[in-house]
Amino acid sequence: MKVAPGATIDDELVEMARRVGELGPDEPMRPTLRDFADHVAGRCARIGDLYGDWDRNAGDHIRAVMHGFPGLMPDAPADGEKSEI
Repeated sequence: MKVAPGATIDDELVEMARRVGELGPDEPMRPTLRDFADHVAGRCARIGDLYGDWDRNAGDHIRAVMHGFPGLMPDAPADGEKSEI
């Protein structure tokens, strides 16, 4: 799925829901569908908690992206280092 630059997570979720037929072309995100997406992301984050350090891990990254917590985002790689994300 290609997302436009500057798209929010909500934009991405609406696009995903449209692709699988849960939303029509002009239909807005339903609160229950957004709630479902939050529950799925929460489950993924709990799985991600098992990978990495306890104070910074994949679960934190998922929460940062899904819920807009920039403080949970992984540090940018130093010059010359390859990003694993």
